[in-house]
Amino acid sequence: MATNLADEIKKAESEAKQMVKDAKNEAARLISEAKNEAEMRVKETKQKAFRQYRDNLQKVEQEAEAKAEKIVKTGEESAQAFLNSHQGRVKETAAWIAEEVMARYGRG
Repeated sequence: MATNLADEIKKAESEAKQMVKDAKNEAARLISEAKNEAEMRVKETKQKAFRQYRDNLQKVEQEAEAKAEKIVKTGEESAQAFLNSHQGRVKETAAWIAEEVMARYGRG
C-alpha cells in the first residue's frame, strides 16, 4: 500500500509539474499573441494617422492653391486696372520726355 501511495504521489507530482509546464507555455503563448496584436494595432493606428495626415495635407494644399489662384487673379486684375488707368499718363509722359530730349539735344 505504501508503494501504491508513493506511486500515486509521484503521479500527482508529475501531473502537477506537467500542468505547471503547460500553464507556463500557455501563458507565454498568450503573452506573445497579445504582444503581436498590440504591435499590429500600433502599426494600424500609425498607418491610419499617416493616411489622415496625408489627406488633411492634400486638402490644405488644395485650399491654399485655390486661395493663391484667387490672390494672383486679383493681383493681375489690379495691375491691369492700374495700367489702364495710367495708360494716358504714360503716353503724355513719353511725349513730354521726347520733347525735353529734343529741346535739349536738338531735332537731329
